[in-house]
Amino acid sequence: MRVTNKNILISILLICLAPFYNCVHSQNMADTLLTDNSQTINKDDKLTSPENNISNFQDSASTKFNAKRLILPGALILAGAIGAIDHDNNLNKSVNEAMTDLSHNKQFKADDYLRFVPSAAHLLMGSLGIKSRHSFKERLLVSATAHAAMLAMGYGTKFIIHEQRPDMSDNHSLPSGHVAMAFTGAELLREEYGTLYGIAGYTIATGVAFLRLYNNRHWFNDVLMGAGIGILSARIGFWLLPLERKLFKINQQSPQAAIVTAIPVYSPTHHAIMLSMNAVF
Repeated sequence: MRVTNKNILISILLICLAPFYNCVHSQNMADTLLTDNSQTINKDDKLTSPENNISNFQDSASTKFNAKRLILPGALILAGAIGAIDHDNNLNKSVNEAMTDLSHNKQFKADDYLRFVPSAAHLLMGSLGIKSRHSFKERLLVSATAHAAMLAMGYGTKFIIHEQRPDMSDNHSLPSGHVAMAFTGAELLREEYGTLYGIAGYTIATGVAFLRLYNNRHWFNDVLMGAGIGILSARIGFWLLPLERKLFKINQQSPQAAIVTAIPVYSPTHHAIMLSMNAVF
């Protein structure tokens, strides 16, 4: 049975919506707890920085290890691995053929830039006045840990498996590093800022996954494993935060506000857009 573009999009969307299962109720409880707690604080004791709007309920929910939260990313990683082992995978071939028909061998390389957007938003949004669940220091630690885990798992697998890309440009196809990066940031956004911003992050991650297929850079199983690695990496980042708080002696009750400056830079020599960032915290 031939796989259509509609079926591909539905499959990717289902992957993206899975992390939102049962998280709306938790978000409402966290917001209620935060509102109730804020009413008990004296006016003179309130901290003015948006960096201090932290929900202890949601923090404990995201930073406490829960084996059930391994199921989704584990299933995606396993599905990707099975697809790599099965060299006669009809699903991979069908998806690749459908994407070739859709793209007509043309490429749209926005995925090279979009993959960084969710991770950057996770770091910066709390410093721009949007209520975050952790201080900038903690977000920086979570992000660094998550991306280190993502790079170790993702690129370690690339150089072990040696799966050839569909365009035959090299043999580092499994998993998709672009997708892993995008889904790491999307899950960080969801955990840090709640469902609404998480949906935005996962929408971007979905676009990156679709474009990796559209541009003939990956097989479908590469995208599945990349998504699983990204989600798992973000959760590892949050799970290790309590240990890092002790290691770096971060006082959760008195977080410091961060001053972040971001300046876009264009290089005419390389025809590239870059972002220069400075942070004081």
